[in-house]
Amino acid sequence: MRWWPACFFILFCLSCHSPSATDRSNVNIRLSKDSQSVYISGLEYAILHDLKTDTLNNEAWHSLFAVYRMPADTDLKDLQPQQPGKYRVTDTSIVFTPDTAFVKHQRYFVRYYGGPLADSQAEVLQSKAKLEGQHYKEVTLNF
Repeated sequence: MRWWPACFFILFCLSCHSPSATDRSNVNIRLSKDSQSVYISGLEYAILHDLKTDTLNNEAWHSLFAVYRMPADTDLKDLQPQQPGKYRVTDTSIVFTPDTAFVKHQRYFVRYYGGPLADSQAEVLQSKAKLEGQHYKEVTLNF
């Protein structure tokens, strides 16, 4: 009977974890009305609250949500540098504003690297390092 409390605890923890909470399919990536910022929404309020209280540096933000300029040769997408800019968290979304304005008639793409089991930055980075499959949600933005 000693195993019963441990089994109950494990089942309780599994039932509390909601894999769809940060599922990439629930995430919405869009351009602001004035085309000056990119919004990512669809994350749970608790996750946004945790991000708001953390003081993440730009490298940590880029590992979760990055904006890139689309190259003329789209085969070179993975070699593009990330757009420098600032991130802020609201009650409903993460907002990226570039250091220099987006260029008109230029395409950009956004990658969201979070996933259903990416509960920590380390897990996000590990999922990016895997070679099989796509471990991000990508959206192309036209200016």
